[in-house]
Amino acid sequence: MHKIPYGFLYTFVVAAKHLSFTKAAEELHLTQGAISQQIRGLEERLGFALFVRYHRRLELTEAGARLALHSGQHFTQLEELVAELREGAMDNIVTLSVMPSFATRWLMPRLGSFQQAYPDLQLRIQASDREVDFKRDRIDVAIIHSHLHNRHDYAVPLLKDKVFPVCSPAYLQAHRLTSPQDLARVRLLNDDSEWRFHSPYAEWDAWLAQAGVVGVKPSRGMSFNRGDLAVQAALAGQGVALGRTPLVMDDLRQGHLVRPFDITLDQGNAYLFVCPKPYQEREPVQQLLNWLVDECRNYSPADACPQLL
Repeated sequence: MHKIPYGFLYTFVVAAKHLSFTKAAEELHLTQGAISQQIRGLEERLGFALFVRYHRRLELTEAGARLALHSGQHFTQLEELVAELREGAMDNIVTLSVMPSFATRWLMPRLGSFQQAYPDLQLRIQASDREVDFKRDRIDVAIIHSHLHNRHDYAVPLLKDKVFPVCSPAYLQAHRLTSPQDLARVRLLNDDSEWRFHSPYAEWDAWLAQAGVVGVKPSRGMSFNRGDLAVQAALAGQGVALGRTPLVMDDLRQGHLVRPFDITLDQGNAYLFVCPKPYQEREPVQQLLNWLVDECRNYSPADACPQLL
């Protein structure tokens, strides 16, 4: 049997995908005649037909369908391997997946110091609330909420995730919030991010129960699908939000937000740095982790996870 010309085989895979020599020619930037010639050449080498040719359409033969399936998988695996090797060759690049709220409220304001510390390291940031699939999404590392951790990846806790009511100073003064029970007469702002809890009001319900408040229904307030939006609404004087440790500490220190009450809900959650175990020894990954650890300590020593202190 003659050796298979792999260039012709790839042309066949593309033509089989489209069931059209014309569309295959467009994708491969060849003429329709060149596609047809390569397919006939491949059929001659193989000794069997790949397509049934009708006047205005193509149809794969049984043999052609089997070859298209297996060849397509082969080329897909080859492309994935090349992509992995290319990324491995660019060892100064790290792709980080991070939740949008954490990215906008905590990470973005601090990237300048990262660039100063590691000017040769290129950070690619992908903001997403969905569960991380490192292989599918070609992600190197991620910052996730602890309840999403699958326990199979390398993980380092960064910051405790504690929550407490926050509002603007003007809102506090205008509504005279002196007791948690006063929340019954103001608008509550809900963070109902899909990744977090089954009920969009679970955290408010837990905080109110801890504070001994009765008769307050968080469902009558405003809801947002991202925590940073709830914080922004609080900054704009739209109501009282439950602030998360990484999302509000800067604004509290700067006086843009205030805590009307000292009661804090701590359910043992945290934000984690995670990556596949084979990646943990890569120098750029360790550089990013070390920077994150230092920034978390500087941000809130009391809330940096004990493992880092």
